[in-house]
Amino acid sequence: MKSKVRKYPVITFFALSVLISWAGWVPYAASKAGFLNLNIPSEIIWLAEFGPSLSAIIITALIYGKTNTISLLKRLLIWKTSIKWYLFAIVVTPILILASIGIDILFFNTTYDFSLLSQWDTNFINRTEAFTPSMGLITQLVSFMHTGTFATGLVFLVLALTNGGLSEEIGWRGFALNKFQDKPYNFLVSSLFVALLWAFWHTGTLFWQTVFTSTFSEGISFAAVYLFQYLLLVIPLSVLYTFLYNATNGSILLSIILHAFYNISISIFATALPNFPMIILVILLWIFAILLTIILWKNSKYNKTYRNETNVASN
Repeated sequence: MKSKVRKYPVITFFALSVLISWAGWVPYAASKAGFLNLNIPSEIIWLAEFGPSLSAIIITALIYGKTNTISLLKRLLIWKTSIKWYLFAIVVTPILILASIGIDILFFNTTYDFSLLSQWDTNFINRTEAFTPSMGLITQLVSFMHTGTFATGLVFLVLALTNGGLSEEIGWRGFALNKFQDKPYNFLVSSLFVALLWAFWHTGTLFWQTVFTSTFSEGISFAAVYLFQYLLLVIPLSVLYTFLYNATNGSILLSIILHAFYNISISIFATALPNFPMIILVILLWIFAILLTIILWKNSKYNKTYRNETNVASN
C-alpha cells in the first residue's frame, strides 16, 4: 500500500482529497434534494472544504515521514518576502474586477448601481445564514455579525483565509504544484495539471444538488458544462498562483492570501451587482496569464522546478 502511494503520490493525494470533500458535500446535497432523510449540519460542508490540505498532510506524513510533514507545514510561515508580493496577492483581483467593469461600461454601455456594493455586509450575513441546519457554529457567527460591520468584516476575512485559502492551498500549491514541478514540468504545464485537479475537485453542494434534481442526461450535460466553464476560470488563475508561489520561494501563506482576496472580491462584486461581467473578467485573466507566461518564460526564478524537502525525500 505504502509503495503504491509513494509511486503515485499525486493520484493518491487527489483521490483522498475527493474522498474527504465529497464525503461531506454529496450526503449534504442529497439530504437537501430529498434523497436522504437526514439533517446534516451545514458545518460539515465547511469541514469538507479542507479535503486538499488534509490530504496533502496525510499523504506527506504517510510516505515521507514527520520531518517532511513539518517542512511542508512550515511553508505556511514563509512570510519574509517583498511587500510587492503581498500587494499583488491582495489587489490583483480587485484591479482585474474594476478593469472588467470599466470595459463593460466603456464598450458595452452597461450601467451599474454601485450603491449596491454598500450592502456587502448584509449580503454576506444572508449568505451565511442560509447555511442550514446548523450545529451552533454558523448560528453563533451570524449572531456575532449582527453586532456590527466590523464583526461582519472580521468573520468574512477569517472565513476567506480558512475556507478556501488554508483549506486548499497546502494541497494545490504546497503538495501538487511541487510534485509537478519536480517531474520536472515547466511552470505552465504544472499550472495546467493543478488546474485540472482543482476543477474536478471543486464541485460543492450546489453542483451535487443540481445533479441530484436533474434527469441523467441533464445531469451529465450540466456537469460537463460546469467543468468546462470552471476550467476556463482556474487555468489562468493557476498560472497566477504558480507565478506567486515561485516568486516567494514556495510560500503557502501568500497563496492563501491570494485565494482569500480573490474569494472576497468576487463575493462582494458578483453578489451585489446582478450584471457583473464575469466573462470579461475571465478574458482579462487569460490575457494576464498569457502575458506573464511570455514575459517570464526564460526567467529561471519563475519558470523552474521547485524542490523542497518533501520532493527530495522521494528521490
